[in-house]
Amino acid sequence: MVGIIWAKALDEVVVPLLPSKYANLLQCAENGLWSQYFIDAEAAMQTQWDGTVWPLIKNFNFDAMLELAPGAGRNTERLCAISKKIYAVDYNFYALEQCRKKLGSSYRGCDIEYHVNNGTNLNMIQEGAISAIYCWDAAVHFDKSILKSYLQEFARVLRVGGQGFIHHSNLGDKANKNIKKNPGLRSNMSKESFAEMCEANGLRIIAQVDIPWGNIVDCGTIFEKLPN
Repeated sequence: MVGIIWAKALDEVVVPLLPSKYANLLQCAENGLWSQYFIDAEAAMQTQWDGTVWPLIKNFNFDAMLELAPGAGRNTERLCAISKKIYAVDYNFYALEQCRKKLGSSYRGCDIEYHVNNGTNLNMIQEGAISAIYCWDAAVHFDKSILKSYLQEFARVLRVGGQGFIHHSNLGDKANKNIKKNPGLRSNMSKESFAEMCEANGLRIIAQVDIPWGNIVDCGTIFEKLPN
């Protein structure tokens, strides 16, 4: 009961007082917030992978992948079948530990490195080390300011010609700072803002596709790093 009261106080009192970036990081990092969701989402993953994800990423170079916010590893498990190396990076320590427990440091011949970050940077990854970036059903909750920081980092760690796929919100300015008040806990990102941020960081938009999700429509953006 105390935990429930504390969580409600965070959402109703603390979150409205914080800058949107830090309010969003606070909510996304709550331990156990996604526990039941990980279980429920697993059942739908194969259909999502076959019908939406794989057709969009099948031409990527999977040599060295960054998976941002892998959660309990339902995507990571599939990426391991086609990748040589995965950097699994998450701000939520609890979520990352669920992935580590499930897959270990090597799975299906793919080496996996796990890194907890500060929610905005990829300091643990060297410049130009990544051939492909992937994030499914996680960045939909990231505030626009957080994705702006990540896109700067994507441009740094991607090889020239490397590609990325980010599933993100398209709720835009209609979003409340408290993501728990938004449909599907979606953030204030929009497809237009994402495209502008890509362009500002030397990332060319290859495609932006609608991704229906219950009663809302998200966006999946595929981008490529251009030569300097």
